[in-house]
Amino acid sequence: MYCFILLLFVLFCTTAQTISFIIEYRQEDYLVIQHYINAQQYQVHHIFNSTLLYGMSFSLKDNRQTVSHPAIQKIYPVSEIPRPQWRSDNQTTTIPFVNKDTQIYDVYRELNITGQGILIGVLDSGIDYHHTAFGQKIKVGKNLVPPSTDLKFGLTPLGEDDPFDPCTTGDAGHGTHVAGIIAGYDPEKNFRGIAPDASLGIYRIFSCAGGATEDTVIKAMEMAYKAGCKIINLSLGVENGWSEDAMAVVAERLSNEGVIVIGVAGNQGEKDVVAAASIENSFYLTDVINLNIFEKESFFYVKSSNTTTFPDGILAPVLNNQTALTGCQNENIHSLDNIKGNIMLVQRGHCTFDEKLATAKKVGATGLLYYDPDTSAQSIVFAKTSNDSLPCAGIEFTLAQRIIEYFKHNTKPVHVVFPMDPQVIFPNIAGQISRFSSTGPSYELELKPTITGIGGGVYSTLPLHISDGWGIRSGTSMAAPHVSGTIALLIDYYSKRGMNVTSTYIMEQLQNHAKVIKSTKDIPEHPVIQGAGFIQPLDAIHSKLHVSPAHISFNDTASLTEYKTHRLQLTNTYSRTIAVSLDNMPSQSIQPYANLSSFTPLEPVMRNGSITVNLEFSTPKITIPSGSTATVDVKVILPTALSHYHYHMYGGYIAIKHNLDDYSTTVPYFGVLGNMTDLPVFDKGFPYLTSSTNATIRPTDPQATFHYYRSTKSRPTIVVRLLSGCARLEVKLYDAKQRSFVGDITGSPWTYNQRNTLANEKYSSAIEWDGKISGQTHPVADGTYFFHIRALKHFGHTDNLKHWEEWTSAAIVVNNKKELFII
Repeated sequence: MYCFILLLFVLFCTTAQTISFIIEYRQEDYLVIQHYINAQQYQVHHIFNSTLLYGMSFSLKDNRQTVSHPAIQKIYPVSEIPRPQWRSDNQTTTIPFVNKDTQIYDVYRELNITGQGILIGVLDSGIDYHHTAFGQKIKVGKNLVPPSTDLKFGLTPLGEDDPFDPCTTGDAGHGTHVAGIIAGYDPEKNFRGIAPDASLGIYRIFSCAGGATEDTVIKAMEMAYKAGCKIINLSLGVENGWSEDAMAVVAERLSNEGVIVIGVAGNQGEKDVVAAASIENSFYLTDVINLNIFEKESFFYVKSSNTTTFPDGILAPVLNNQTALTGCQNENIHSLDNIKGNIMLVQRGHCTFDEKLATAKKVGATGLLYYDPDTSAQSIVFAKTSNDSLPCAGIEFTLAQRIIEYFKHNTKPVHVVFPMDPQVIFPNIAGQISRFSSTGPSYELELKPTITGIGGGVYSTLPLHISDGWGIRSGTSMAAPHVSGTIALLIDYYSKRGMNVTSTYIMEQLQNHAKVIKSTKDIPEHPVIQGAGFIQPLDAIHSKLHVSPAHISFNDTASLTEYKTHRLQLTNTYSRTIAVSLDNMPSQSIQPYANLSSFTPLEPVMRNGSITVNLEFSTPKITIPSGSTATVDVKVILPTALSHYHYHMYGGYIAIKHNLDDYSTTVPYFGVLGNMTDLPVFDKGFPYLTSSTNATIRPTDPQATFHYYRSTKSRPTIVVRLLSGCARLEVKLYDAKQRSFVGDITGSPWTYNQRNTLANEKYSSAIEWDGKISGQTHPVADGTYFFHIRALKHFGHTDNLKHWEEWTSAAIVVNNKKELFII
């Protein structure tokens, strides 16, 4: 007998929309549920049949349907997982990482550890398995992209066991690049991934465009688990700050089974997903320009599509009032006598590259260099040029400005040399947090990201039809496989030595001995930016000091005692007694809001603050015998004048040293100076009631009565803008005359809502009412009503009325008859 019934109602939309869910049930109830699903004529997508999840996902036949059965234990809405965001870089190199940064080559040489026998699941866009770097590495392959989806792109559908990536669109090859970082190996190219002898399980979940549904990702996770994957790499564009969704539940269960799930950095709420932040690679081996006026410097450049070599020569900038011209035909540069026989320097823009080249050819130039005057551009624009044009290449804005500045004060010629062999250059952002790397923490103030890998400027495999199968890409998508491959090395190490360690131990050891990344001020970056720091496998293996937990959250200041003291366990596995000391190493603080009166989160946050806290250790120095564990309590000492702070996030690292070696051991900590429950949920001016036909337009009179004629397309719509994540949002309907509760509108309540951002497409959210209340298929009767919204505050308790933010709409007059027009 079942003790409860779960009932879920679906919001009716004006446009055709597929509404999908995952339901969970007991294994023995499968046949009962199957009979129910068949009777309701739901469209089943996936059936989950493992200890991770017994359940299925399906779409409703009709948006008016409900999901209700006593055997259903949990219902999860299915969300869309966006496609991974990454970018192409024009640099070239043949080595993915420098050993002094990653320590991976030391692991190979000193320990002969290469990830052998470790199966790693890669859930992505598939793979070009014809690439020589993969050989016989792919042990398992599954295609979860529906045939109908591939047909939309003019592709021949692949079989269920074929994980090949057939896409040729601009961002094709993501999965191939990720797989190469993890385990690629091509000795002819002098290329090896992080764990070159690891095996791969490839699960194609992305087609050629768009994202993947959450249930498809979960099905691939289940497949990887059943196949024996020890690590699952999710280089996905997930931005979920809550730990209660279906993927988070499955990730937690995978963790309990000893499988390590690696995701990308951000504000993911999955507490059992290792979230990887990204730093920039420290070098590029690339084609360079050398100039006689800048000795001992080399500069990166990008050749146009039809330029194979660029001749050396003298540079002739086309200047007007000390500014480079564009080189277009309408500019009077034909009278300039310094261009003939030289290389012309111009700005990008105002005409095509071919027009610039035609102009350069007319005036006798031997080649064309261009730069982008847009200072916000993150990379050099790649020029597509005709076959019969002059040599053409782009240089960086900063170099162009230095050249122009030189010509303002000098008349001596500038000689430009293009060496035939590529050279190593070291960018000034090497080792710094990547601009695209997101900032945590989770909505529950759990530390995210967990640890940092290299994601900026990573050389790896691509499908053979793209740049002959090799190229550099950037994104947190690239940092995740760096971390995945590194974890495989540690699993291989402990396995070969017969050491029975848990996945939790491995991750804690990697966090304990990560390299803390410092800002340009030589102060540690905040833990919610880098996690424990940059992953260092050799240090994690060699160090015999283990600290648990590997990170600390002191939470907010709602309580001055709760969560303010944590106990560390320090375990000594050295053969000798160690003398340990603990110290506080504060990081830069984070300012999430512009000023004391603002509650709109900054994007990005200000991360160079100077607010710090003191830590009090129960014993700052302790002696630990070999094979023993000692405990140390850590208490945060908060500032006294808390009103001076506006939810600033303090942070830092507990630096732990001992007398036997110099391996770095740290534990990140952070907290918030403010009571999260006091944060407003709604932005100023929100919510507001408007029409579904023009939801972006606010009514001039917020108290004006809304006339809802159900025969028209104009429906009452509530527009909300959430300043913070909201665990529960309710919209209730009341009879305006009787002041009595009618019911929750269709779809209410909405749970675990993400906050709105400053991006146009995510700036606000609209709740459109179809005239019905939950539990009914017919509309409410004619009459006058109003909405009452309740939004649960951050860390709020549902039974505490003070923890809700409320709003009441203007009157809504419902008329179920056709609208009358009087002439």
